[in-house]
Amino acid sequence: MALTPAAGGCGDSPASSVPIQSPSPVNAEVEWDGFDPQAYVRHNYADLRADDRELLRRTRDFFAGAQLAEARCVDVGSGANLYPALTLLPFARRVDLCEWSTSNVRWLRTQVDGYDALWDPYWRVCAEHPAYAALPDPRRRLAQVGRVCRTSVFDLPQHAWDAGTMFFVACSISADRSEAEHAVARFLRALRPGAPFAVAVMLGSAGYRVGPRSFPAVALRRAEVVAGIAAGAYDVTVHEEHPRPPLRDGYLSMLLATGRTRGRPR
Repeated sequence: MALTPAAGGCGDSPASSVPIQSPSPVNAEVEWDGFDPQAYVRHNYADLRADDRELLRRTRDFFAGAQLAEARCVDVGSGANLYPALTLLPFARRVDLCEWSTSNVRWLRTQVDGYDALWDPYWRVCAEHPAYAALPDPRRRLAQVGRVCRTSVFDLPQHAWDAGTMFFVACSISADRSEAEHAVARFLRALRPGAPFAVAVMLGSAGYRVGPRSFPAVALRRAEVVAGIAAGAYDVTVHEEHPRPPLRDGYLSMLLATGRTRGRPR
């Protein structure tokens, strides 16, 4: 993700970037095109962990009960993770996978065309629910409805989507806390009023490595994340996972929040 203007957004109308000044390293200072999606996937998703399984199960059940059909959906900051988009598939006439890093965009396009077998266990968790089991060929469905868009979370249009996900984005795109807060607010404003959503973050993150490179993070706290989401949402439900063993050093837990967006279209 970056604060620079998007090169071709997913929405119907443009939204200008709002640069945020901070002494901390900010999103625009990070070399996101050097992100290695293959290394990231190998470390994070080659095996389906119990914590991801639980987040996936809860997100699946939430969207299955949200009374969605033929919805325009978005996954913001898709990076090198397909499972949030998979939770939207049965209910979507389109899924926009929005990502800024050019290396991640290239990876996403290959996966949308026909995703790797390592994602099959993730879909099997989804298919434990009848709403997902009714979809016979999720690979083909993603190829039909998926659209990869190179755009920044800070450039999302307002009120463009009927449902959305944003997993592990706000916590891991900057060392600036105000940018994390801004990312959550922009995501929620990108959804139409009443739209169901799921947001996941790492709490207490001290940064992370992808291959030989280090990337910034913000050590978010549960209370501030929940308050930021509740400011733009209602019917918010929060679940916290304490992974054992942890995925990596330098974080405390994973938090999943689901709910529906407030507001009126402008």
